[in-house]
Amino acid sequence: NPVTQTLPLCISSEGNHVAVFPEIRVSKRHATVSYCSGRYYIMDEGTMNGSFLNGVRLSVQKVVSERFELSHLDELRIGSTTLQLHIHANHDTCKWCEPGLNVPSDKPIATTISEPPTLYKQRNKETNRLKRKYKLMGSG
Repeated sequence: NPVTQTLPLCISSEGNHVAVFPEIRVSKRHATVSYCSGRYYIMDEGTMNGSFLNGVRLSVQKVVSERFELSHLDELRIGSTTLQLHIHANHDTCKWCEPGLNVPSDKPIATTISEPPTLYKQRNKETNRLKRKYKLMGSG
């Protein structure tokens, strides 16, 4: 399993990490996923915008959270990305992730949450600044 080989896993906005979410609301060191005694856990690293497990923020701003156990079909939100977790024992799978099957479901595998207009404008401004810096404007 490639995930267990890289644990603990740092979720961040940049850098050489397994899980990188390059967006404004994700911190450089946002959250850590760990594995202990057959169970997965997540811990928010004291971020401004937080990490949410099943809609509940893990800690208040700038305070490192305690470890929270992750379970099958939990929803983890980092920035504007929501991930539905699939945690199976051994090589078992469920109807939502069985290889080769397309099973209709009312549960989305991943959802994107729209950003407030101010963050959208801030992200576009930063993108344009980087395009100017690296002379990428007008090349398209």
